[in-house]
Amino acid sequence: MKNTIVSENRKKLKNYSFFRLLCFAMFCFWQMGFIYFMGPSLTINGRTPLPVSMDNITTLIVAAYVLSIMFMLLLPHKVIWAQRITAVISLIAALGLFMPFSDEILRILIYTQVFACCFMIGFETFVMVNFFSEENAITHLTAAYGISLLLIAGVQNDFVPVTFPVFRLLTVIALVLLIMFFFKLPAKKEYCPRYVKKNDGITRPKKLLFGTYILIFISALMAVSGPSISGEVRHGVFITYAVDAAASLVMYLLYKKINIHPFRLISVCIGIGCVGFLFMFAATQISVLSYFACVFIGVGMLPCQMLPLYGVVLMKSYPSRFFSPVTILLALMAVLVQSSVVEVFRTMQSMVYLVYALIMVILAIIYIQIEPFLLYNFKRKMQDDEVPEIKADTREEKNTLLDCLSKRELEVVDLIAAGYRNADIAKMLFISVHTVNDHTKNIYRKLDVHSRFELTALVNKNNA
Repeated sequence: MKNTIVSENRKKLKNYSFFRLLCFAMFCFWQMGFIYFMGPSLTINGRTPLPVSMDNITTLIVAAYVLSIMFMLLLPHKVIWAQRITAVISLIAALGLFMPFSDEILRILIYTQVFACCFMIGFETFVMVNFFSEENAITHLTAAYGISLLLIAGVQNDFVPVTFPVFRLLTVIALVLLIMFFFKLPAKKEYCPRYVKKNDGITRPKKLLFGTYILIFISALMAVSGPSISGEVRHGVFITYAVDAAASLVMYLLYKKINIHPFRLISVCIGIGCVGFLFMFAATQISVLSYFACVFIGVGMLPCQMLPLYGVVLMKSYPSRFFSPVTILLALMAVLVQSSVVEVFRTMQSMVYLVYALIMVILAIIYIQIEPFLLYNFKRKMQDDEVPEIKADTREEKNTLLDCLSKRELEVVDLIAAGYRNADIAKMLFISVHTVNDHTKNIYRKLDVHSRFELTALVNKNNA
């Protein structure tokens, strides 16, 4: 069966300029900057403590996440308009912070900002997954995000504290840039991606999807936990975000200058983040180590911001409307789990660091198992057919590691590397599972590999 959905969606993708990507990255600054800047001990227009309830804010955050998930599921073609309207309302609320309003009005304005920040967090992933090319997603999540993270670090610095009037102005500028970006996005239904339906007959790469969802959940858990742990150290949040920004820019330069794909670096960053949590544990005895811990945790935060890139890659094979909502649902679950971990180990703070270090180890193991499949899908050239060929047209021009394989075996290799199970492969190639198993055994024997992981790594090396 022809898979016209994938090719149709790819024709709709546009490459946005770096300035527009930077405008979109202001969402990160607006969201994280506002939530972290706001606190009961801070002064807003001379008012301290703030006239808000942290319990109400927690309820707003959860409600915003849930509403975002439902909106993306039920009205995906209206998300761009929802972004535009929410951003405009947020700008009006931010401008209201310039006025000498009463505590009651100020409370409403702050609640509006918090709700909008969290309501739109799912839409940020939605835009990247549905409208960005792979190259645009990498540039946005590294270079543009790097600049945005530097701004967050600046707001969080303890050396030259940023006053609320300055932060208020930066919030307005960020929202204006965001609105500029949202109104440049195509909002008509025909410009939005087409999603797979049951009667389309397109097979899901279940093995890859399941592994990626586990990866997203644990990464989201660490994205919440990292800044939380760093916040216990003086200058910790500033150090973490500043290092994360620097690491993001370095990753972008490595990708552009010497062609090292971000997927190749994520496992290294996860390992460094694990060391950071171990240093935090050691800092309970040697306090100076806490600053080194914040540096390492900052590097470990980098993989956590790359989650939308996984969706961009998976949309090439299976354009599902569920990826963005599920990603945000997993992020919400991560927030709840992180709160539970903190509550369970409330009287044993040092144990929290060891738990997070263990989680980072698990994350590294899972990522290493998934990375070859993500990298292959990133480079995979999709044709109008559901089953693309794996560089078979170049085999006469140069010798490759795959020369020993037949055309059918090459098709099986392609689908294995794309994350499909044998049962799925049989369905897609109109052959029996037994035949697929035989092909797989022959492929393993000819290439001297013993697992899907080894096979996919070998194919990536061959295609490099």
